[in-house]
This record gives sequence, structure tokens and C-alpha cells, in this order.
Amino acid sequence: MRWLGMCAPVVLLAGVLSAQTPSVIAGDYLESRSNHVFGTYCEWSGERMTGGREAILAWWIKEGSWRGVSLAGVKIAAVIVGEATLSTGAALRTSILFLDSAASPAQREAAESLLRERYGQLLGRVRNVHVAPIEFQRDAETAALSVGEVLNLTLRRARLPEDALPGAALWYDPFTPLIESTLGTALSQKYSGKDFGQRWERNEASTSGYYGRFQLTLE
Repeated sequence: MRWLGMCAPVVLLAGVLSAQTPSVIAGDYLESRSNHVFGTYCEWSGERMTGGREAILAWWIKEGSWRGVSLAGVKIAAVIVGEATLSTGAALRTSILFLDSAASPAQREAAESLLRERYGQLLGRVRNVHVAPIEFQRDAETAALSVGEVLNLTLRRARLPEDALPGAALWYDPFTPLIESTLGTALSQKYSGKDFGQRWERNEASTSGYYGRFQLTLE
């Protein structure tokens, strides 16, 4: 009886510690903007007024659950268009979301809920949500995204100083904090959807984005 009584507090303590351990949602991330995140003062000042109003983002969740639904393997992409440059953080913006057709309906619903709750300020008003096949690849040197025939983006690790003009500096951090971050040079980006009434395609290399690993800690 005494032995059991001594063990009971230990079991209770283990249960308390387990209950207090936060869960994590983590995976790969990429972004590219229509302005330089690493550039010269002239590029920064000009783009701050007239550029940087479009951005492409993507998440490839590798681990974690949201409201009881596992999101492991789920891929999500977003296109954001702002009334002014998005890099200041203050511009009004609208967005569209792409949810991977390979995910289950429950996973897509949970993934959309996660983005709206955790990245609502970044996304602004969500204009539309599409289900489409998403391809997302990333390694140490490159990252690539494709969403059907509507969206394509290719980044590689920035090669400095070759990828920038003399006197260039870092102006903007990633839109969302990353635990591993690589400055990326966008080699190409294309959006040909109909939601915004505008399309764009850029094939000129620019240090306009990041790729790496994100992590959300859920209390």
C-alpha cells in the first residue's frame, strides 16, 4: 500500500507535464514578391511606391494536426494582391487560396481554417478558394511550386554579390517567421488565373523571396 501511494504522485506529475506540452505544425515554406527583398536603395525606393503589390506563397506541412485533423503532407498555396506594396505590412490586400486536390476533404477544410486563423492579416480578404493539384519541391539549393497550369514559381539560393547590384542590402524579412530561412533568387514566376482580373509572368532573375522551414507552436 505504501509503494502504490508513493508512485501515484509520479504518475500524476507525468500526466500534467504531458498535458502542458504544446503541439507543433511544421513544414516547408516559400514566398516570392514582385519587388526585391535584397536590393539597392534605388530599387527599394522605387518599388516601395509602385511595385511589390503581388506575392506568391506556399506551405507544405510535414507534421502536425489542426483541430483533430492530421495535416501531414498537405500542400497549400496563396496568391496575394495589395493596393500598395505588401512588404510594408500595412497595405489592404486580397488573396486566393489553392488547396491540394490530393488531400482529403477534411484535411482541406482544416488547412483552410488554419491559414485563415494563423495568417489572416497576411492574407487579407480571401476572395476565393480553389482545389487543384499542387507540386512543391525544396532542397538546400532550390525550391519550386506549380499549381496546375495557373501558377508556377522557381527559386534558387541567392548568389551574392552576383545576384544583386553593387550597394545592395537586405530590406525585408520573410512575411512569416521561419526557423530555417534561405534568401532566394526567383528565376521565374507566373500567375494566369482569373480571380484578380490581372495576370503576370516574370522571367528576369531577382532576389525577391525566401524558402525554408516554418513552425507554428499551438498552445
